[in-house]
Amino acid sequence: MTLTLLEALRRRYSPRKYASRPLAPQDLALIFEAARWAPSAFNRQPWRFLVTRQGTEAYQRLLAVLSPGNLSWARTAPVLVLAAALEEDERGPNRYALHDLGLACGLLTAQAAALGIYPHFMAGFDKEKAREVFGLPPHVRPVTVIALGYPGPDEPPRERTRHPLHELVFEEAWERPASWAHQEVRA
Repeated sequence: MTLTLLEALRRRYSPRKYASRPLAPQDLALIFEAARWAPSAFNRQPWRFLVTRQGTEAYQRLLAVLSPGNLSWARTAPVLVLAAALEEDERGPNRYALHDLGLACGLLTAQAAALGIYPHFMAGFDKEKAREVFGLPPHVRPVTVIALGYPGPDEPPRERTRHPLHELVFEEAWERPASWAHQEVRA
Protein backbone atom coordinates (compact mmCIF):
# COMPACT_ATOMS: atom_id res chain seq x y z
CA MET A 1 0.00 0.00 0.00
CA THR A 2 1.40 3.37 -1.01
CA LEU A 3 0.70 6.26 1.34
CA THR A 4 0.64 9.94 0.54
CA LEU A 5 3.12 12.04 2.49
CA LEU A 6 0.35 13.47 4.66
CA GLU A 7 -1.01 9.98 5.43
CA ALA A 8 2.46 8.76 6.41
CA LEU A 9 2.98 11.78 8.67
CA ARG A 10 -0.43 11.36 10.30
CA ARG A 11 0.46 7.75 11.18
CA ARG A 12 3.81 8.78 12.63
CA TYR A 13 4.31 8.76 16.37
CA SER A 14 7.27 8.47 18.72
CA PRO A 15 7.59 4.84 19.93
CA ARG A 16 8.98 3.96 23.31
CA LYS A 17 9.74 0.38 22.33
CA TYR A 18 11.35 -0.68 19.09
CA ALA A 19 11.45 -4.01 17.29
CA SER A 20 14.84 -5.71 17.20
CA ARG A 21 14.75 -5.62 13.38
CA PRO A 22 17.81 -3.71 12.10
CA LEU A 23 17.50 -0.89 9.61
CA ALA A 24 18.79 -1.62 6.12
CA PRO A 25 21.72 0.55 5.00
CA GLN A 26 19.76 1.62 1.89
CA ASP A 27 16.89 2.84 4.10
CA LEU A 28 19.29 4.83 6.26
CA ALA A 29 20.81 6.30 3.10
CA LEU A 30 17.33 7.36 1.87
CA ILE A 31 16.46 8.94 5.22
CA PHE A 32 19.63 11.00 5.35
CA GLU A 33 19.49 11.82 1.64
CA ALA A 34 16.09 13.42 2.30
CA ALA A 35 17.62 15.43 5.16
CA ARG A 36 20.46 16.49 2.87
CA TRP A 37 18.00 18.22 0.55
CA ALA A 38 16.59 20.51 3.22
CA PRO A 39 16.67 24.21 2.44
CA SER A 40 19.15 26.29 4.42
CA ALA A 41 20.03 29.93 4.80
CA PHE A 42 22.57 30.87 2.14
CA ASN A 43 22.88 27.13 1.34
CA ARG A 44 25.18 26.65 4.34
CA GLN A 45 23.75 23.20 5.16
CA PRO A 46 24.75 23.32 8.84
CA TRP A 47 23.24 19.97 9.86
CA ARG A 48 25.41 17.07 10.89
CA PHE A 49 24.30 13.60 11.96
CA LEU A 50 26.39 11.08 13.89
CA VAL A 51 24.78 7.66 13.33
CA THR A 52 25.34 4.79 15.76
CA ARG A 53 24.04 1.23 15.52
CA GLN A 54 23.03 -1.12 18.28
CA GLY A 55 25.87 -3.41 19.31
CA THR A 56 28.64 -0.86 18.71
CA GLU A 57 30.79 1.02 21.19
CA ALA A 58 29.62 4.36 19.74
CA TYR A 59 26.00 3.37 20.37
CA GLN A 60 26.86 2.64 24.02
CA ARG A 61 28.56 6.03 24.33
CA LEU A 62 25.47 7.77 22.94
CA LEU A 63 23.21 5.80 25.28
CA ALA A 64 25.38 6.97 28.17
CA VAL A 65 24.56 10.64 27.55
CA LEU A 66 20.77 10.13 27.64
CA SER A 67 18.63 11.14 30.61
CA PRO A 68 17.44 8.18 32.72
CA GLY A 69 13.88 8.48 31.38
CA ASN A 70 15.04 8.24 27.77
CA LEU A 71 17.66 5.61 28.51
CA SER A 72 14.99 3.25 29.83
CA TRP A 73 13.38 2.81 26.40
CA ALA A 74 15.90 4.17 23.86
CA ARG A 75 18.16 1.13 24.24
CA THR A 76 15.60 -0.84 22.18
CA ALA A 77 16.15 1.35 19.08
CA PRO A 78 18.41 -0.25 16.46
CA VAL A 79 19.85 3.17 15.55
CA LEU A 80 20.61 6.25 17.63
CA VAL A 81 21.64 9.50 15.98
CA LEU A 82 23.21 12.61 17.45
CA ALA A 83 21.96 15.60 15.45
CA ALA A 84 24.09 18.73 15.64
CA ALA A 85 24.24 22.18 14.10
CA LEU A 86 27.31 24.04 12.86
CA GLU A 87 26.82 27.40 14.55
CA GLU A 88 29.84 28.82 12.75
CA ASP A 89 31.70 28.01 9.56
CA GLU A 90 34.24 29.67 7.27
CA ARG A 91 31.66 32.44 6.60
CA GLY A 92 31.31 33.22 10.31
CA PRO A 93 28.44 32.73 12.77
CA ASN A 94 25.25 31.13 11.47
CA ARG A 95 22.18 32.50 13.25
CA TYR A 96 19.93 30.11 11.31
CA ALA A 97 21.77 26.86 12.03
CA LEU A 98 19.13 25.56 14.46
CA HIS A 99 16.30 26.43 12.09
CA ASP A 100 18.06 24.69 9.23
CA LEU A 101 18.80 21.59 11.33
CA GLY A 102 15.09 21.53 12.20
CA LEU A 103 14.19 21.55 8.51
CA ALA A 104 16.61 18.70 7.85
CA CYS A 105 15.10 16.73 10.75
CA GLY A 106 11.63 17.37 9.33
CA LEU A 107 12.59 15.90 5.97
CA LEU A 108 14.32 13.02 7.74
CA THR A 109 11.02 12.39 9.57
CA ALA A 110 8.99 12.52 6.36
CA GLN A 111 11.25 10.04 4.56
CA ALA A 112 11.37 7.72 7.56
CA ALA A 113 7.57 7.82 7.84
CA ALA A 114 7.25 6.94 4.16
CA LEU A 115 9.41 3.86 4.84
CA GLY A 116 7.46 2.83 7.95
CA ILE A 117 10.42 3.77 10.16
CA TYR A 118 9.64 5.77 13.26
CA PRO A 119 11.93 8.45 14.72
CA HIS A 120 11.71 9.57 18.33
CA PHE A 121 13.47 12.88 18.99
CA MET A 122 14.96 13.42 22.44
CA ALA A 123 15.95 16.66 24.12
CA GLY A 124 16.73 14.78 27.34
CA PHE A 125 20.46 14.23 27.08
CA ASP A 126 23.63 15.78 28.46
CA LYS A 127 24.81 18.08 25.69
CA GLU A 128 28.20 18.78 27.25
CA LYS A 129 28.85 15.11 27.85
CA ALA A 130 27.90 14.36 24.23
CA ARG A 131 30.29 17.09 23.09
CA GLU A 132 33.08 15.54 25.19
CA VAL A 133 32.36 11.88 24.36
CA PHE A 134 32.31 12.47 20.60
CA GLY A 135 34.93 15.22 20.43
CA LEU A 136 32.67 17.91 18.98
CA PRO A 137 34.44 21.17 18.25
CA PRO A 138 33.19 24.36 19.97
CA HIS A 139 31.29 25.60 16.89
CA VAL A 140 29.19 22.40 16.71
CA ARG A 141 26.09 22.39 18.91
CA PRO A 142 24.53 19.03 19.87
CA VAL A 143 20.77 19.57 19.59
CA THR A 144 18.86 16.30 19.73
CA VAL A 145 19.28 12.54 19.83
CA ILE A 146 17.06 10.59 17.45
CA ALA A 147 16.03 6.97 17.96
CA LEU A 148 15.19 5.25 14.66
CA GLY A 149 13.51 1.92 14.09
CA TYR A 150 10.33 -0.05 13.62
CA PRO A 151 7.80 -0.04 16.47
CA GLY A 152 7.96 -3.08 18.73
CA PRO A 153 5.22 -5.70 18.43
CA ASP A 154 3.77 -4.70 21.80
CA GLU A 155 3.99 -0.97 21.06
CA PRO A 156 0.48 0.15 20.12
CA PRO A 157 0.32 3.45 18.24
CA ARG A 158 -0.46 6.19 20.70
CA GLU A 159 -3.29 8.59 20.13
CA ARG A 160 -1.87 11.90 19.04
CA THR A 161 -3.66 15.18 18.83
CA ARG A 162 -2.77 18.37 17.05
CA HIS A 163 -4.08 21.89 17.42
CA PRO A 164 -6.67 22.69 14.76
CA LEU A 165 -5.23 24.36 11.68
CA HIS A 166 -7.17 27.58 12.33
CA GLU A 167 -5.28 28.01 15.63
CA LEU A 168 -1.91 27.74 13.90
CA VAL A 169 -2.25 29.52 10.58
CA PHE A 170 -3.21 33.16 10.33
CA GLU A 171 -3.97 35.26 7.30
CA GLU A 172 -3.08 38.93 6.88
CA ALA A 173 -3.14 39.69 10.64
CA TRP A 174 -1.88 37.99 13.79
CA GLU A 175 -4.45 35.63 15.35
CA ARG A 176 -6.84 36.09 12.44
CA PRO A 177 -7.41 32.49 11.29
CA ALA A 178 -6.84 31.85 7.61
CA SER A 179 -10.17 31.72 5.81
CA TRP A 180 -9.39 28.25 4.44
CA ALA A 181 -8.03 26.83 7.71
CA HIS A 182 -11.43 25.62 8.99
CA GLN A 183 -11.83 23.14 6.13
CA GLU A 184 -11.03 19.47 6.62
CA VAL A 185 -7.80 18.56 4.86
CA ARG A 186 -7.77 15.22 3.09
CA ALA A 187 -4.62 13.42 2.05
